[in-house]
This record gives sequence, structure tokens and C-alpha cells, in this order.
Amino acid sequence: MRSNKYIKFLMLISLSCFLGLFLMGCSKDKGTDAVEGKTYTGTAQGYEGEVTVKVTVADDGTINAIDVDAPDETKEVGGAAAPKVAKSIISKQSLAVDTVSGATITSNAVISATEAALKDAGIDTEALKK
Repeated sequence: MRSNKYIKFLMLISLSCFLGLFLMGCSKDKGTDAVEGKTYTGTAQGYEGEVTVKVTVADDGTINAIDVDAPDETKEVGGAAAPKVAKSIISKQSLAVDTVSGATITSNAVISATEAALKDAGIDTEALKK
């Protein structure tokens, strides 16, 4: 009876070690959160002030990230809409995205600022508007 408990104990320890190694293999490396590409900046007039975006573009022209700074926009309206519009531009890889109802001016500022940054990157923004 005692050897049976010993075998179960060894199996439990072995399984725990295996699970720990498996989970370590699935973890992110530090530094993998960095977005690949070159970053370009664009600015446009929002509802209350300037909206600035930093657009990270890959060598193939893919929009990898858009960091929006809209400090003067109303926090609950334009401030909430700006990152949604940026996320939509990235997911659709297009400037032809919907604006957020109630925050149309801020939404259009994000789109315009992104367009300006993409023009600096040498990207054909007219193709992205279709």
C-alpha cells in the first residue's frame, strides 16, 4: 500500500514539473511587445485641440500600430472614440473607416492625422480611402 502512494506522489511531481515547463514555453519573451517598422507622426485639428498620431508602418506598407494623443478632446466622447478609430484603421488596413457617432470631428481628426503620417511614409493614401 505504501509503494502505491509513493508512485502517485512521483506521478504528481512529474506532472507538475511537466506542466510548469509547458507554461514557461508558452510565455512571452520580454521585448516581443515591440512593434516592427518605422514610426511617422501626423497631426490634425480635433474638436477641442490638436490630435497627434504616431503610426508604425512595416517595410511592406502594413500599418502595425497607431498611438493616438488627443489630450484636449472630451475624455468620455472624443477621447474614447480616438483609439477606437485607430484600432479600426489597423484592423481594416484602410482609411475608409466609420466615424464614432457623437465624436465625428475627433474621429475625422484621427483619420486625417493618420493620412498625414502615411503620406510622410510614402504610402499611397488614396488607395487606402477605397
